[in-house]
Parts: sequence; C-alpha cells; structure tokens
Amino acid sequence: MGAVRFIDTIEGLDEIFETDIPKGSVVLITGAPGSLKSGLAFSILSKYLNGCEEFGAYITLEQSKKNHLQNMKSMGIELSDRLFISDFTDCRMQSTAYTSDLLSLIEKNIIHNKHELGDKFTCLALDSLGALYSLLDIEPQLMRKRLYHLLEPLRREKLTTFLIMETADPTGSNHDFEGYLADGIIELGFHTKDDTANRYLKVRKMRASSHNMDSHILTVSNDGLQIYKSTIF
Repeated sequence: MGAVRFIDTIEGLDEIFETDIPKGSVVLITGAPGSLKSGLAFSILSKYLNGCEEFGAYITLEQSKKNHLQNMKSMGIELSDRLFISDFTDCRMQSTAYTSDLLSLIEKNIIHNKHELGDKFTCLALDSLGALYSLLDIEPQLMRKRLYHLLEPLRREKLTTFLIMETADPTGSNHDFEGYLADGIIELGFHTKDDTANRYLKVRKMRASSHNMDSHILTVSNDGLQIYKSTIF
C-alpha cells in the first residue's frame, strides 16, 4: 500500500490531478457562499489524516466547533481523531483590543501544535480569511504584510495549508494578493443551465503539480463529497 495522498481523499479528485498536492503548499479555496468551501477543506484534511500517522488543525472563525461539526456530519463528513478543531469564533464577542492581536493568537496555536507533535503535525486549514479580515482593524497593506509573515513559516515547516476565502468573484480577480501568495487556487462555484444549478470545482493553479483546468461537478452524497466530469459546461 502506497503513501496516502491528498488527491485520494475525495472521490474523483484524482481524476483532476496527475500528481499530488505538494506537501507544504499554501492552497487558496475560493468561491461563493454555499459552494462547499469548508466541506472541501475539512473532507481533505480528515480523510487524509485517517490514512496516515500525522496530525492537523482546523482553525474556525466562521462557525463554532459544535455547529461546524454538525454541518460536516450532515454532509457525511466525519471528524478524524487526528484533526484538532481550534475554535476562535468567540473573538467576535470580544473587545477590539483582544481581536487586534488575533493573528498572534492563531500563530501561537499553530506553534503549540508544532512543538507538541513535531514532524507529525503536517497540515491545517484556516476558515476563513474573510472572517479574519473582518475581525482585524488593520489597514489592507499591513494586513497583507502580516499574512505573508504568517504563511512563510508554515511553508518552511512544510505545513500544507488550506485557506478558505469567500468571494462573489470566484476567479479571484478581486483578491490578487491572496492568489499571489498561494501555491494553488481551487475555485468553487455554481453553474446554471436550463434552470438547473450545479456546484463545480476547478483547479486554477497548483505549483509543482500536474492537473487539468476543466470544471468538474461537485456533489454531496451519503458518503461525503464527490467530484465527476460532466458535459454540461
């Protein structure tokens, strides 16, 4: 049995990629509300960690841990015992003085996991950048500089990082900075034809990995997420 791969975690993902998402990559998952961004990141991490001896973290700023897990369970996605949920949603209720140092709290959480688990701590997700930005009263230029300084150590530590970002423009044209920082961009969205709407997934880029750039249908089944090619596009 070969080593577990990120692209083996969701049925059909290995039809898009010829080679795996490189370890230590920063991957931006972007798309409209309801396009399954959180479900995709959570499913990849949980199923990946279930197949290996590694550990990961899912940092949530959008939903409480309880609500997030209920949402994932409704889609047939189970939490891995090796995936830790770090719930920062309470920061929404705190003072500006507290939330202004939110990035430092997130950094400390990641460093703690790394110190505790060493090389076995290999991957994480941040859900979401939009929530992070809304909680930080920092001008955009400084925010981008701090985000850069957060991501670079993660790359050096070879932590595969999934960043979730909600956008009305899934092509990412309004988020050039985040796209520039990321090694990969996975675009999620909706395609409507003949009054029928389908969710789709498209890999816009993934450095050091062979993949196609076609749009694929993304669905929810009893066993979680599934991806398949379709002629509707």
